[in-house]
Order: sequence, then C-alpha cells, then structure tokens
Amino acid sequence: MNIQAYIESGILEEYVLGTVSPQEKQEVECMSHIYPEIKEELLRTESALEEYALKHQTPPPPSLKEALFAQMNFDTNEGSQNTESSELTVENNESENTSDVALSHADASETKVVANVFEKEVVREVAPLWARLAVAASVILAIFAGWSAVQMSGMKTGMKQMAMEMDGVKKNYDYAQSLASLYRNPQYKTVHLAGLEKSPQSSVAAFWNQQTNEVLLDVQNLPAAPAGKQYQLWSIVDGVPVDIGMLDHEFSGKVLKMKNTKAGSVAFAITLEKEGGNPTPTMEEMYVMGKV
Repeated sequence: MNIQAYIESGILEEYVLGTVSPQEKQEVECMSHIYPEIKEELLRTESALEEYALKHQTPPPPSLKEALFAQMNFDTNEGSQNTESSELTVENNESENTSDVALSHADASETKVVANVFEKEVVREVAPLWARLAVAASVILAIFAGWSAVQMSGMKTGMKQMAMEMDGVKKNYDYAQSLASLYRNPQYKTVHLAGLEKSPQSSVAAFWNQQTNEVLLDVQNLPAAPAGKQYQLWSIVDGVPVDIGMLDHEFSGKVLKMKNTKAGSVAFAITLEKEGGNPTPTMEEMYVMGKV
C-alpha cells in the first residue's frame, strides 16, 4: 500500500472535518491503527485545524447580549413566609408514690432444722459381668465402624481429587503439545498480537494457514470479559475489518479455532464487544493488535 498517496488523497482532512461516510470513517481509524505514519499525519491535521479555528474565531458583537435580554421576560414573584417559632414548655409532674413496706423478720434463733425427714432406703442392682462386657463390646464396635466410615470417606475424596489433578495435567500436556506443533508447522504463520493502550499487558498469538485461511488463536494474557461482553477477533483486509469469530469465555489454556479469514489480511485485532458480537469493531475497545 502507498501510504504517502493515501495521506495526500485528502481523506484525513475530510475525516477531521466530519464529512466522510461511515465506511470511510471506519477505514481511516483502521489505517491509523495499522500505520504509525497515517496516525501521526492525522494528529497533525487535527492540531492544524484547531489552531486555525482559534486564530480566526470572531467574538460576538456587544449588542447581541442586550438584544437577547430584551427578548426575555422575567416575572419575579416574591413570597414571604413568616415562620413563627414559639417555645414549648413541657411540664413534667412527677408524682412519687411511696408506700411503706413493713418487713417482718423472724428471729433466726427461733428457726429449727428438722433432719432426716426425706431419708429413705436406696436399693442398688448390680449387673452381671457378662452384661457389662457386652455393652463395652458394642460401644467399641460402634466406634470402630464410625472410624472406618470416616477413613473410607477420606479415601474416596482423595481419589476424586487425584483424578481431577491428573485430568488437569493431561489437559495442560495436550495444550502444550498443540502449541508446539503449531509453532513448528511451516504452513502456519505466527502473528503476535501485542497489548494496546487499553490493556498494555495483554498478549495473544494467532496462527494463520495462508493456504486454507484457517485461523487458530492462543490467548496468553487477556482480562476476563465482564458480564454481557465478549471478545471478537478481526482481520484487516484492504483497510476493512472482517469478523472472524467470537472468543469463548473460557479461553485460557486451550487453542481456539476461529472462522477462516480472507486472503490478503495485513493485520489481526481483538476488540471487546457486546455478547454475540458486532458487525463492525468498536475502535476504542481494541485490546490487542498485530501486523502480519
């Protein structure tokens, strides 16, 4: 692409003035993200037009203020509200009702304690030895049965946890093997998508089969999409973004198969869109981008 010819075409000036069509506006934004020269010229054009507008601005005539106030009709209704505050005196009549309570105490010296009134004979039955041994044995058996149940439950939990860990190890191994084969496969071109100003720490790798136009994606670092949002992958073909699929919400630790792109793609980018995606990318929500 001839970048200088694109700059001299005048489309950047029309973009700044807001006279371009929606498709041309989207094209300029895409090209400014791909080519730093176009972005620099776009910023220079915006600054030049802003400086020109400030230099040639015309102050309004002094008579304009008087003419505007003459057409206005202000009706001022003043209402006065008199608030009379009065002091309220609360008188609390406290009446004390006193009653004389006469307590009569009996003389302690005259109190007599009568002992052995409720005394009665207690008959104790002694269980035979075999009965006591049977009770002890049943208690021991119950304790052993409970201990065995706890041990069996712990073993089952440990086995389940071990199985889950083995499954995770297998998935990680398969994921590493898939990545290694893609990096070694000469049919796939690896495109690194680096984080932009929206998310500098983000990093994604795209694998493009230029013969079949198949695109695979490995999300190395990307923030989790908030509720109601979803990441969308784009390829830039002839300055126009082409939708090549939505990323799964669970995108970590696996290779994602996306839609096929078109021949002649010059870059790949990922934006954060509404759930299900958009027909055109939201440029201010672009997280990563990489040139082919």
